[in-house]
Amino acid sequence: MEEPTPISLAVTSVVVAIVVLLTWFRSTKTRGLQLPPGPKGLPVLGHLPFLKKSLQYDRCAQLAKTYGPVLRIDAGIADVVVLSDFESIKQFLSKKEILNRPESWIVALIDGRGVANLNGQEWEENRRFCMHVLRDVGYAKKDIEERVREEALYLCEKIAAKEGSAFGIEDYLIPSISNNLCSLLFGTRYNFEDPKRKFLDVRLKSILKLLFSGSFFALLPAWANKLVAMLPHTKANHVKIIFAELMDFVRQQAKEHEETLDPGFNRDFIDGYLKKMKENKDNLNFNMTLLVGNVLSFLIAGSNTVRVGIQWHLFNLAKSPDTVQARIQREVDQVVGRERRPCWEDRYKMPYTMATIWEMFRWRTNSPLGVPRAAGEDTFFGDYFIPKGTIVMPNLWAVHNSPELWENPEVFDPSRFLKRDGSVVTKPEYLIPFTIGKRMCPGEIMATIEIFLYVTTLLQRFNILPEEGRTISLAIQPTALNVFPEQKLRFVARN
Repeated sequence: MEEPTPISLAVTSVVVAIVVLLTWFRSTKTRGLQLPPGPKGLPVLGHLPFLKKSLQYDRCAQLAKTYGPVLRIDAGIADVVVLSDFESIKQFLSKKEILNRPESWIVALIDGRGVANLNGQEWEENRRFCMHVLRDVGYAKKDIEERVREEALYLCEKIAAKEGSAFGIEDYLIPSISNNLCSLLFGTRYNFEDPKRKFLDVRLKSILKLLFSGSFFALLPAWANKLVAMLPHTKANHVKIIFAELMDFVRQQAKEHEETLDPGFNRDFIDGYLKKMKENKDNLNFNMTLLVGNVLSFLIAGSNTVRVGIQWHLFNLAKSPDTVQARIQREVDQVVGRERRPCWEDRYKMPYTMATIWEMFRWRTNSPLGVPRAAGEDTFFGDYFIPKGTIVMPNLWAVHNSPELWENPEVFDPSRFLKRDGSVVTKPEYLIPFTIGKRMCPGEIMATIEIFLYVTTLLQRFNILPEEGRTISLAIQPTALNVFPEQKLRFVARN
């Protein structure tokens, strides 16, 4: 074991001292006011030691059975309120006082401000304009559908070259899904062997594991993470290094775009944002820092959500080749055939496939505790006082596994979304994998298009099977993001 350095000891001492001081201040501020109920914790540390290494969604759901759906977790230096039923989430997240994101530790480590973590007018203006530009360059339109279809076909060609041998699909999905975002953001896709593609893949794979591994870094104030990042070999330090490299990559892309801008045409998101900056030089809400942060917000979130979703589908299909997989393939064969590629319009005639996608959204909720919100000011929820700065987390996993809403919620059952005549039901309002409210993820439509086109294109061409002599595990881990055991798949060409 390495001996602690004077710097590490000093940083640790400072963090501990500030934590103690802030904990005392929080207790004096809320004295005499009714806070949401929750388990008692230890002095200073709160309930953190009892949650192992993460704020576990299943543990919070169990606590909600005792304390109610609005649950307070004392996370030491932070107050956390976890919402564990649909009505509380729906009402709470609609409050204007709960519209903020918590102070971002990414911003503290390196100025990574973007639409994902902005607040106030800066967020309002950037969100509105970012979605305008993305729609202009093809987002949620026929243009992006065609790009996704081409990318899915390219993936099939790469998989076919494996000739049915077992391999890890993650290293193929990351570049493929990321390319769909690259075409919107950078105006280009990268072949899997391209050095730029490999540069992005290595860092995206690392950053996704670090950011979504379920640690408490997201609960700590930004200043605390900034201090921790000074220490070598820490998660915060590693994130800081990778983000700096990704930001340099985006800045270089922006520089190259500036040299070739066409005033009358946007090739991609960067073009549109650069023009906005030039046209609004006096508006500080549009600048190079935010351009870079916005690009990384979309690239990282978009690459992860869809990749994880598709990976769950592929493992589940390999686990049930004679049931779920066979039934989707029958729909593909009947509606699409073998001569043309699937398109988004086909979904209307493929109810079981769409039901499977919705059921996977429910059964393996990508982000079980959603994306944190924060109280921008002191407020009340019913009789409960919610102090400014309180982190608010919607327990989407609890909603999607509630026996009151779903029969046998632990079972993967697409038929729950089908009517007796086999058609798909109206999507339930309590199916909320992308959360709800004004700050819900704007990528739901594109994510669903991508998952539909990838799953149907792959099943049109391949039977998906486990590695020879192995069984597929669909076990989940109690972290802030559903991750799965590493396992290989075989893609055997259909006759």
